[in-house]
Amino acid sequence: MPDGTNRGVVDIQEAQHLARTMNLDLIEVAPNVDPPVCRIFDFGKFNFEREKKERDAKKAQKSIELKGIRLKPKTSDHHLGFKVRAARRFLEAGNKVKVTLRFRGREDRIPHVAYRMMDRVKTETADLAQIEQNPMMEGKTMLMVMAPTAATIAAAANRATQQRLAQEAAEDRRKGYLEEEEADDETEADGADDAFDEEVEAPATPVAAEVPAVEPEINFRDKDARRKLNLQKRSKQRTDEIFGLP
Repeated sequence: MPDGTNRGVVDIQEAQHLARTMNLDLIEVAPNVDPPVCRIFDFGKFNFEREKKERDAKKAQKSIELKGIRLKPKTSDHHLGFKVRAARRFLEAGNKVKVTLRFRGREDRIPHVAYRMMDRVKTETADLAQIEQNPMMEGKTMLMVMAPTAATIAAAANRATQQRLAQEAAEDRRKGYLEEEEADDETEADGADDAFDEEVEAPATPVAAEVPAVEPEINFRDKDARRKLNLQKRSKQRTDEIFGLP
């Protein structure tokens, strides 16, 4: 019955008559028992409440995205610091982070350098993340996946946290590190790496790219100028550091 009481075994016609007199529905809830069990209630209202609960549950859920940062064996400590800051921002926003380190040419002969960089990323994000996939090689690429902890996900909805992350991202952009345009610069950067590797393998002594002693002022809204300056910086960093690799 609608109030939850058991009417007992009755004829089907009697049950239908009871439901009609109450302007309710007769619903079979246990068809495989003997005798079958039916219930009298408002089926339309039941469906409405169920759909409302499902909508509320979806609103309460936060979709977790998979963000990524890219590294190279020649990434400088200074540049790696920006990468770690980006990874921390992604984690604090409640997203997973995939760390990708690609080897080119004979760089895969120094995997200990890559593991050392992965360890630094793990150490500096240990308060926010747990390791979902430890560093592993896939061809000439090393991958690691980190997931935010439950406490990190809970704090991601805090407005103060969101404002702080936006300020940190703006500060990194002001310093010239634009994580959202990293993919655009990757093609040109790959070409610079290949050219530099050929110079190192050649008998001649590699010549460092000339970089002005005083960095010129740059309009960061000019994408071409910004990309050119980034490539100059990376070229000099690689020249300074490649012979110092362990």
